[in-house]
Amino acid sequence: MAVLVVRGPIFHSAGDEAAFFGWVRKIGAVQRMNGRGRDLEIHLRPGRVSVDELRELRAAFHRYAMDTSDLEGLDRMA
Repeated sequence: MAVLVVRGPIFHSAGDEAAFFGWVRKIGAVQRMNGRGRDLEIHLRPGRVSVDELRELRAAFHRYAMDTSDLEGLDRMA
């Protein structure tokens, strides 16, 4: 299982935070998430991240102004 550690987003309300975590948890490649201060640990299921799963992760990161460079290479992981 791969663990992606990224700088987490800044939330503007409790609903905003719930929407982000709800969205990311629905992505099949994500097994669980943990917060560590400002960082977010995203635990990915073993195997390759599909094109659609990667697209959803990129969309969530982009929407919440997170650095998408950490997602590079996920589609090649096996």
